[in-house]
Amino acid sequence: MKKVLITGATGFIGSHLTRRLVKEEFEVCIIHRKNSNLWRIKDLIDKVTIYDTDLQDTSGVLKIVADFKPEVIFHLATYYAVEHKSEEIPLVINTNVLGTVNLLEASKESMVKLFVNTSSCFVYKESKNRLKEDGDLSPLNLYALTKINAEELCTFYAKKYGMTTITFRIFPPYGPADHERRLIPYVIKSLLGGQKPKMTTGKQRWDFVYVNDIVDAYFKLLSIPDLSEKHEIFNIGTGNAVSVREVVTRIKEILCTELEPDWGAIPHRENEVWFTCADINKATAFLKWKPRVQILKDGLESTIDWYKKFWKHMS
Repeated sequence: MKKVLITGATGFIGSHLTRRLVKEEFEVCIIHRKNSNLWRIKDLIDKVTIYDTDLQDTSGVLKIVADFKPEVIFHLATYYAVEHKSEEIPLVINTNVLGTVNLLEASKESMVKLFVNTSSCFVYKESKNRLKEDGDLSPLNLYALTKINAEELCTFYAKKYGMTTITFRIFPPYGPADHERRLIPYVIKSLLGGQKPKMTTGKQRWDFVYVNDIVDAYFKLLSIPDLSEKHEIFNIGTGNAVSVREVVTRIKEILCTELEPDWGAIPHRENEVWFTCADINKATAFLKWKPRVQILKDGLESTIDWYKKFWKHMS
């Protein structure tokens, strides 16, 4: 399968996946919203086919898929809000739900071989144990609820039309070119700038997964010869939870700084996630995929190296 359409190519994970697809000489098409910032993939512009349209545009999406005729669609575009504001509701719903159904409908009409949806670990009900794909769901926020809606759409299209659909539930991602407001980039940039990062207590324990490992999981799907005509869900994490304090301490060690974070300066959210960790047995067995990068060993070092070189030029 050599023709791939990707949404969310300008985002964190999507840009890494796009870069890998181009490197591996796939014919790549991206659906690009006009106000999206292209800084992560600006060097790839002449190597991909770009369509300017919004995923909310049903007829536009159907036309693009019919024109490009992809064999695979990787759907990573999303509108994320930890706690949504009322004015964000149309964007959250239309991007995450309407956008997904438009792509699924286009996939059905154009007989796309594989549709890959991207979801989140925040769809799960919080547990002290590793989370399994058949575990209880209890969305953390409106964003996570729309991700459940998108998963249900994948199930519907698979059952109703015999489509092959896959969902990856991604656990907290990190790596080069992440959004500067996320935890790890924020701490790195604060310390590089000589400022104490303002933190919560840091007692949360999360399953951080490196972006290149996530991209590897997407690529595993391209080499499976006979995917079933149904909707399969896979956790993409590491199976190991690490405390925020451990992560920040390791960043300090790598940067050789004496600056101490201001622990407790920021209150915890009402819906704080204290523990999240993936059971990845299904992904390991079916996809033959395992994460290769450990956050406290290699992952933070490579991430910090990138920010040392590029963060001041991010725009």
